[in-house]
Amino acid sequence: MNKSKKILLCALFIASCVVLGRILSIRTSIITIGFSFVPIMLGAIILGPKYSTFIATISDIIGSLLFPTGSYFFGFTITAFLTGLTYGLILYRKEFKVDKNFIIRLIISTIIVTCLYNGVLNTVWIIIINKSASKIVIPIRIVKQLIMAPIKIITISSLCKIMEERLQKLIND
Repeated sequence: MNKSKKILLCALFIASCVVLGRILSIRTSIITIGFSFVPIMLGAIILGPKYSTFIATISDIIGSLLFPTGSYFFGFTITAFLTGLTYGLILYRKEFKVDKNFIIRLIISTIIVTCLYNGVLNTVWIIIINKSASKIVIPIRIVKQLIMAPIKIITISSLCKIMEERLQKLIND
C-alpha cells in the first residue's frame, strides 16, 4: 500500500474514532461505553503498530480538544498511545486471515488493553482527576471491562470475517 493511501486511511480512522468515541458514545465521569476501539483495531490490522499508535493518540488529542468532557489529562493520551501500540504489535500481519491464530491474538490484545490499560491505568487516571472514592469507581469499572472485552472480540472478529477478502486486498495493495 502506498503512503498516500495509508495517510488517507489514518485520517479516516482518526475521524471515525473521534465520532465513535466522543459523539456516539455514552459518557459519565466514571465510564465511557462506545465503539471507538473499532477504527483503532482496524488501523492496527491494516496498517500496523506505527499507524495504529498514531491513530489512537491523535484521535484522543483531537477528541479532547474538540469535545472536552473536563480538563485535558495527559494520562488518557498515554493510555491511547499504549492501546494503539499494543493492538498494532499483536494484530498486524502481512498476510491477513481470520483464523485461529488471529482470534488468539485478538483475545490476547483485547485482554491486555481492557484489563491493564482501560481497567487499571484509566481507573488510576480517573481517581487522580476526580479524587473519587475507589470503593465506588473500581467495581463499576471492573464490570464495564468484563462486559466490553467480549463485545470487542465479537465485534472485531465479526467485522474481519465479513471483510476478510477486502482487508487482505487492502493490506497487500
